[in-house]
Amino acid sequence: MFWRRLVSVLLVFLILAQSGFANPASKVVCRAGPDTFTTIIVTIIGTAYNTFPITIGGVRFSFWPGLEDVSSVGGLPMCVCYTPFPRIGIKIGLWEGIAVIEPVRIPWCTPTLPIPGGLTGKIPFNAQAIGAANSDDQKDGELRSFQVHYYRVLPWALLEMFLDFICLETRNPFDLAYMTELDPLWQSDMLASILGPEAILFANPVAQAACAVDAMTATAGFPLDPLFWCMGAWGSMYPMSGSIPLDNVQASAGVVARMLFKLHRELILWGSFGKAGLCGRYPMPIMFKSQYSIYPIWPILHPKRFPIGRHAFVQWGWNKNVPVLNQLNNVWMVYRKRDCCAF
Repeated sequence: MFWRRLVSVLLVFLILAQSGFANPASKVVCRAGPDTFTTIIVTIIGTAYNTFPITIGGVRFSFWPGLEDVSSVGGLPMCVCYTPFPRIGIKIGLWEGIAVIEPVRIPWCTPTLPIPGGLTGKIPFNAQAIGAANSDDQKDGELRSFQVHYYRVLPWALLEMFLDFICLETRNPFDLAYMTELDPLWQSDMLASILGPEAILFANPVAQAACAVDAMTATAGFPLDPLFWCMGAWGSMYPMSGSIPLDNVQASAGVVARMLFKLHRELILWGSFGKAGLCGRYPMPIMFKSQYSIYPIWPILHPKRFPIGRHAFVQWGWNKNVPVLNQLNNVWMVYRKRDCCAF
């Protein structure tokens, strides 16, 4: 009797696996509306403690355990800026919440907007994404690429706190700033090489083997910025497109890293940490990975940020790959290391 029940359970599992998991992308449903918007906004505000640790004049303050930091400036606690007149200030370092990024399998699905069903079916033209019809990433009607939406979201500005603090951005606390459905370069690996022609230099076993070192350092701490073509245990930064050969939450994290890398290459995002960032942001066409930390906030929350490239198995990936709940649509919060000279 026991073995008969066991065989029955295994058969049911195999049937479910065949019908539900064999082609997860084709089963995706866009979960978007006022309920998802409310959950995401409340989560963003409720996890604003990821700003810590804060360093003031070389003294570190941390009121939340387990939040990691990268050493970016040293020396004397005082600093001098010329903008345009000389001013003396004190060095301050913190992690600034700057954005929400949602990689989705369904084009125009926007869980972060309070629109039922997202923008699917509401766009003025009948296309999944501009340029997607000629993409090699879509075959047999299967969605094999991620589309990404970048929202400028400032947690402290949403709370209307520290609005006069020079080290934090406060204008436009919520704004949909980028949609890859409108970007033909995101739809094709070949077109993505227009932004990153150097990708051909790293398409070899030696360069990719170096990513194993980056994966180990990212898992133990922060990734190696000189290995800019690697994103730790998440694969390669190239091509700068939504084509990733995995269907899990770690693939979603890799798409977030690629999007940040792409926005730096387009000079939409700039550098903000280190001695060069004390007096203002500066162009950073090749992104320093250690400048960023991310964490999933929807549909399954991980409460604290972690560096780009950290393996999901080690810390943050537990219970995140739930097909019925995740459905390959995730929302991530992005924190950026910010060093400034405050007066």
